[in-house]
Amino acid sequence: MNKYTDEMKTALNIIKQNPLKGAEILVSLLKSKNDMVKLEAAIYILDRVLGKPKTMPNRGRKNST
Repeated sequence: MNKYTDEMKTALNIIKQNPLKGAEILVSLLKSKNDMVKLEAAIYILDRVLGKPKTMPNRGRKNST
């Protein structure tokens, strides 16, 4: 195997062994002072727990047709 493949396997093993730490970091981002960071973290968590929505709501925009 090449160096890149070995490094990727090592990184994946670290990630697989530390999902709780990753979740803690992601949840901690919900306390960020930056609203965009909070929003992205919230969306990511909801997408993982509930699944991504099949369609996005219109949010009041009119069709351009």
